[in-house]
Amino acid sequence: MFSKFEPTPEDPIIKLVGLFKKDPRPNKIDVGIGVFKDNDGNTPIMESVRLAETRIHETQTTKAYVGLAGDENFNQTMIDLIFGEHDSKDRIRAVQTPGGCGALRLLSDMLFRIASERTIWGSDPTWGNHYPVFRQAGFNVESYPYLNRETKTVKEDEMLSKLSQLGQNDIVLLHGCCHNPSGAELSPSAWEEVADLAAKNGFFPYVDLAYQGFGNSLDQDAQGIRTLMDKVESMVIAASCSKNFGLYRERVGCALMVGKTPGEADLARSNILTVARSSYSMPPDHGAGLVNLIMNTPSLRASWEAELTEMRNRILSLRKQASDVLREKTNSERWDFIEHHRGMFSLLVLSEEQTNALMHEHAVYAVAGGRINIAGLRNDEQLNAFADALISVTS
Repeated sequence: MFSKFEPTPEDPIIKLVGLFKKDPRPNKIDVGIGVFKDNDGNTPIMESVRLAETRIHETQTTKAYVGLAGDENFNQTMIDLIFGEHDSKDRIRAVQTPGGCGALRLLSDMLFRIASERTIWGSDPTWGNHYPVFRQAGFNVESYPYLNRETKTVKEDEMLSKLSQLGQNDIVLLHGCCHNPSGAELSPSAWEEVADLAAKNGFFPYVDLAYQGFGNSLDQDAQGIRTLMDKVESMVIAASCSKNFGLYRERVGCALMVGKTPGEADLARSNILTVARSSYSMPPDHGAGLVNLIMNTPSLRASWEAELTEMRNRILSLRKQASDVLREKTNSERWDFIEHHRGMFSLLVLSEEQTNALMHEHAVYAVAGGRINIAGLRNDEQLNAFADALISVTS
C-alpha cells in the first residue's frame, strides 16, 4: 500500500533545527526556529504557568472529556483578551482548538462549506504554513503586495490598491500583529482603510493573531482586529497562546467567529463544531485550563502580564541593540528597519547563497530568505558575531 506514496520534501524549518543540533561548532547561533528564548538561550516556563499547573494538579478531580468546544471559560477569556471592552461582543463566538494552526484549519474547513468558490488572499510574504492549510481545505490562494523588499516596510498604497479590487468572492488573510515572517507592521490608518474597504466591497477578513502582547502591548496588538470589528459585519480570527503564554507544546488555540448578529455567530459555531467532531473530536484541556486559571486569578494574571512585558522588552531591546551595532559597524542606516519591526521576526531578504554562507561559514542558522528570530540572540558576544556574519555575506 505505502509504496504508492511519493516522497515529500522535508519542512525547511524542521530541517534547519536538525542541522543546528548536529553542528559541533561551539559558537553556533540559532536565529531560525520561531520560539522565544531568554538570555540563557532557553525557552522558559513562565512562573505564572508553573503556579497554575500546581493549582490544577492539586485540585483537578477528573480527566473526562471537556466537550467539543473545549473549556467554555477559556473561550470567553479569549474573547475578552482580544476584544477588550468592545460593546458588540454578543455577536462573537469562540471554540478552543489544538493550537493556532488547528484554529486556521478548522476555520478554513468551515468556510469552505459555504464559500468554496472564493479565493483566499494572503500577504506577500506570509507564514509558510498558511497556504498549505488553505489549499488542503480546498481553497484557491493568491497574494497581495505587502513587503517592500528594499525598505523592509509595508507597501501600504499597493496593498490597499489591490484590496480595493477585491469583493464578495474574496477572503483576505491579515496578520493581527507582529507579521510573520517580515516583522513589518500595518499602520493604524492602514487598518482603518482595510476595514473601510472590507465594509464597502464585501471581502471577508480572516485574521491570524499569533503574537498578541509581543509587539507593543496586549491592547495595541489587538487594535487592528478591534478596528475591523467596528466596521465589518462578519470575520474570523485564529488565535494562539503558544507565544504569549509560552505554551508551545500544549497546543492552545482558539477559533473566533464574528457574525452580523448573535444568531449568525451561533450558526458559525455549530458548523465549526461539526468540523471539529469529524477532525479530532475533543480538544486537549491542560493548556487551555492554565490560560483560563491565569487570566481569571488576579495574582496570576498580574504575574503573567509582568512576565510578558519582560519578554516583549527583551525583544525590543535586542532590536535596538542589533540596529545600533550594525549601524556602527557599517556606518550606514541599512539595517535600521530591524529596530522598527515588531515581534520576534524580521525578514532580511537574503539570497539562498547568503543564507547558506551564514550557516556554513559563520555557524549562523537563519530560515531561507533571511527570516531571523531576533530573540535567538543571547548576549552581546552573539549579537556582535551575528552582525559580523551578516555584514560579511551581504558586502
